[in-house]
Amino acid sequence: MTRMLRRAALRAFAVMMPDRAADWFENALLRPRPAPPLDAPEPRAPSVEQRFPYGWGWISVRIWGESDKPAVLLLHGWGGTARSLGAFVDPLVARGYRVVTFDFPAHGASHGERTNLIECGGSVLMIGTAFAPLAGIITHSFGGPAAALALSHGLDARRVVMFGPPVGMREISFPVADRIGLPRAISERMFDRFATRLHFTWDEIGTDRMVAGLGAPLLVIHDERDELVPWSHGAAIARSAPHGRLVTTTDLGHRSALVDDALVMQAVNFVVDGGQAMDSDTGSSRKRR
Repeated sequence: MTRMLRRAALRAFAVMMPDRAADWFENALLRPRPAPPLDAPEPRAPSVEQRFPYGWGWISVRIWGESDKPAVLLLHGWGGTARSLGAFVDPLVARGYRVVTFDFPAHGASHGERTNLIECGGSVLMIGTAFAPLAGIITHSFGGPAAALALSHGLDARRVVMFGPPVGMREISFPVADRIGLPRAISERMFDRFATRLHFTWDEIGTDRMVAGLGAPLLVIHDERDELVPWSHGAAIARSAPHGRLVTTTDLGHRSALVDDALVMQAVNFVVDGGQAMDSDTGSSRKRR
């Protein structure tokens, strides 16, 4: 079936059975599809694995470094796994930190088939608290709002770095619905029903709203040509945080900053000693996707 025919079929489905179409879209959004593998280095430091009970199953956690060292939590993006942040591990361990990573619910080695921001934010709060006080949190994409939700509910971290964070889940999901031909009224219906069922408003879990009360310094690193999460999202988040700062990169897209040596070290230095970020209109220009 061609793309045009699929779009037409979906529109017809939505017109005839709007509630079923909304259910279908929710199910599609909440089932993470594995992201393409990222060529991140495998850490050399020794590690241990743990399992934390959460919901109906287990969350897979890996820890590097000595147990008496301050901890830095690394959070991956939607559809990814903790391995995508492997480049940060050895530099942090070498600077005397313990590094904690885990796969979100329904991701990687953790249990589950469906998940959402509320559940993932809760997992960050639980695991972050187990290793508190945190010296820092480094996130990618969806990991940013998950961290912001945990931080707004009491998780303590001295410094926070977010790579390519979305300002809200609706904002990055509406274009997906539009692209596949789902009428906007149906996607709006799905988001309204979801919020009603879980007893929240979308404004209150907007990343920019949640970081507005963040006491810790926040460094946002976002590419001006990010094809998945527009640069304007990261800019809005950095502006909203009382101690926020934005670094704009060029030609790295949504994921390659995670394996860019200069940016990895900038994030590590920011967590370790508050190293000076680059000016907001500068950044790496390496063309990597």
